[in-house]
This record gives sequence, structure tokens and C-alpha cells, in this order.
Amino acid sequence: MRITFVILHYLTEQDTIECINSIVNNVRYQHYNILVVDNGSPNGSGESLKIRYRDNNKVKVIISDFNLGFAKGNNIGFYKAKYENKSDFIVLMNNDTVVEQQDFLEQVVSLFKVNKYAVLGPNIISTVDKKHQNPQPIRIRSIKDALYQFIRHFVLLSLNYLKLESLIKKILGNYKKVNIHVTRHDQELMNVQLHGSCLIFSPLYIQKFDGLYDKTFMYFEEDILFHLCRKHRLKTMYSPDLTLFHKEDSATNEYLKNSSQKNRFIYRHTLKSIIQLIKIIK
Repeated sequence: MRITFVILHYLTEQDTIECINSIVNNVRYQHYNILVVDNGSPNGSGESLKIRYRDNNKVKVIISDFNLGFAKGNNIGFYKAKYENKSDFIVLMNNDTVVEQQDFLEQVVSLFKVNKYAVLGPNIISTVDKKHQNPQPIRIRSIKDALYQFIRHFVLLSLNYLKLESLIKKILGNYKKVNIHVTRHDQELMNVQLHGSCLIFSPLYIQKFDGLYDKTFMYFEEDILFHLCRKHRLKTMYSPDLTLFHKEDSATNEYLKNSSQKNRFIYRHTLKSIIQLIKIIK
């Protein structure tokens, strides 16, 4: 079985190096390769990575002229892995993730043979708070849920532009809705929503699609993938037999150092993504 890791890179070169090295130094599997997609980094880090790995047969760096966002950026690597590398499995990974498990890819293959999943998610452990990020709570199950999220983010964006966001949050005591979802990270689970920092696609998904749904720039990709799989009767699966570590949002934090600016970026692109999700649910 041929397997390709696709790593989306933006700005944070050291994170990408650590991610690549974690695979090369730990994963014991013969037929794999790594595609790094530089998503239009303006700091020259993509070219730097290309030079660093030019003599490594396992690693290839692709340079995009523009920042295409999460889905389209990943799809550059997905398309190449599917049609040029003829990969049986494709592992999309954020560049701020680290693999330490030697039999990571053996587990990918063996779990597919038994469960025939379309998309697999590992046990993702945050290095920030040690929490388990898979599987995700399903925050949108219906059009009603999607409209609620749209209105909520529209209000937050409006407050941000009016420079009232921080004040309102302070008055409300930075109130957050209590999340009653309890993640069962200790057992296999089927047809669940998976965290986007590592998504493993099997032949059942690869034969049907050329990557992620590409009409968004960033945010709610996991929700869209979950609903697309449901729509096409494809199985998503979480397995605790796979583990990796996630440093979280390093590229976004590097790009948007101002918290107000970062929130505005999140709200704007979330609104656009929710519109696409509503179309899929319909």
C-alpha cells in the first residue's frame, strides 16, 4: 500500500521541519512519502524548505504562488498524491503536529481492512492543555443549528468592527456556553466528526473525491467533511490506536498577532464557511 503524508505549510518553518522529522525518524513503513505544500508563505520559508529537502527522496516541497486557504492548499497535495503518486491512503496533517508512533501507518492499513472507513481520525493530544481533540462534538446537525452559528458569528463580527467585542465580553464575564460533550477518546467510534489537524483518507474516499470541499478559505472544514460523508454514506472513524500531538494554530498566530484582528479573521471566514455548509445540508 502506497501512503502519502500531505503537510500544509505556512510561515512557521521550524514547525514544519519538526513535523517532517517526526515522521522520518519514527514511522517504520517502507512505502510512504511526504508532500509539503507551501501555501504562499510571504517569508520565503517555502523556498527554504525546498532547498533543505532537495536531496531527500522521501520529501518533496510544492510552492503555491498564493495563500489558497486550508482546503484548496491541502488539495494541491491531495491531487498530486492521488494522480501522480497513485497513493492508496492520503494523510493530511497540519504542520504543527508531531508523530511519535512507529507503527502509525501499519495501523492505518490494518484498521481499514477491518472497518472499511472512508476517513480516519487519530487520538490527537494538544500539547497546550493535554486535552484529546478527537472526536469532535457535532455542533451543527441541522439548518437551524447552522443559522444559529451564522447569527452568533455575525453578531461577534459586528461587535468586533464596532470595537465593542472586548467590552461586551468583559460585562458578561467572558461568558461561554457550557459544552456538555464528553469526548470518548479511549474507544473506537464510528460516524463521528473528526478534527482537521490530521485526516486520513482511504481508497473509498480517494476514489470518490479529489480532496476536501474547496469552496471555503478556513474554518468549519470538519463540519463540512462530516456532512459530506453522511450525504454520500461514507464511514468516518475514530481510533485510539493512532496517536499524534498537536501544537495548535501556530501559523494563524504567527500571521495574526493582534487578538482583535485574529478574531475578525475567524468570524469573517466562519460566516462564509457556514453558508457553504447550509448548501450541503440542504
